[in-house]
Amino acid sequence: MTNSPRPTTPRRWKSLAFASVTLAATPALADLHRVAPITLASPDARLWLAQTQGGEGGEAGVTSEASPDAAYLTELMIVEGHMLAARDLYAMGQKDTAIELSKHPQEEGTLDALRKKIAEHKSGDVAEVIAAFTGTMEKGAPQAEVDAALTAVSAGFAAAAAVQADQVRARFDAVVLLLKASAEEYQGSIKDGKVEDVMAWHEAWSFVGLARARLQDLAALPLSAKAAPKAVKALEAADAAFGNPMAAVPLAGDAQILLGVAAKVELIASSVR
Repeated sequence: MTNSPRPTTPRRWKSLAFASVTLAATPALADLHRVAPITLASPDARLWLAQTQGGEGGEAGVTSEASPDAAYLTELMIVEGHMLAARDLYAMGQKDTAIELSKHPQEEGTLDALRKKIAEHKSGDVAEVIAAFTGTMEKGAPQAEVDAALTAVSAGFAAAAAVQADQVRARFDAVVLLLKASAEEYQGSIKDGKVEDVMAWHEAWSFVGLARARLQDLAALPLSAKAAPKAVKALEAADAAFGNPMAAVPLAGDAQILLGVAAKVELIASSVR
């Protein structure tokens, strides 16, 4: 794994920035087991897979289908996912890369736009806790301090998402959007059979972790008590794309795995009313 700077890619943010979502801090998961890619039974799911591939066009299609509530939640999660990925990179010794990644939402204007939406929802700002998290890494703090700063970030994002707590379908739809974003980031991170963009690869992993956490939250609610556990089970297939996410050399797997998982979770979400 290299520490080379990642070039800014406004293209990704223009289309994804507002297919984003919020989550609770999820520590890096270890000892992942590999599973076989899922087989989709639905012709509609296969059609969605074909239409979604192709980078920017696919991402734009994802965001255009989002309801305002689902889009807001997705925006929160995408920005928070950057912080989770930065935490993992810091833990792996990739400190400069971690700091750079944590600054991307601010540098690319995404954070400012999201803060306006958070204010519209009459929730607390998240800029201060993000700045504190980045500052903790910049001073070379021990991992425990970085993790504590990330906990504060997650609490801020959870508060911003709480206004949509009763929007069960929107919350489920946001998970689907996040998984589609994960597939896009993953696909964009690989070139010639190798992981070229370490930041994007770790973003993809953090999005999967956030999706899993949000589905587990949804499993506790009556309206999604049946669907959410099925989606959690479907999400297990995503592990095959990452292997051990904390390995020195990240796995350059198949983005089709993540696309397939997103499609299957989308089918499951359609049963939630």
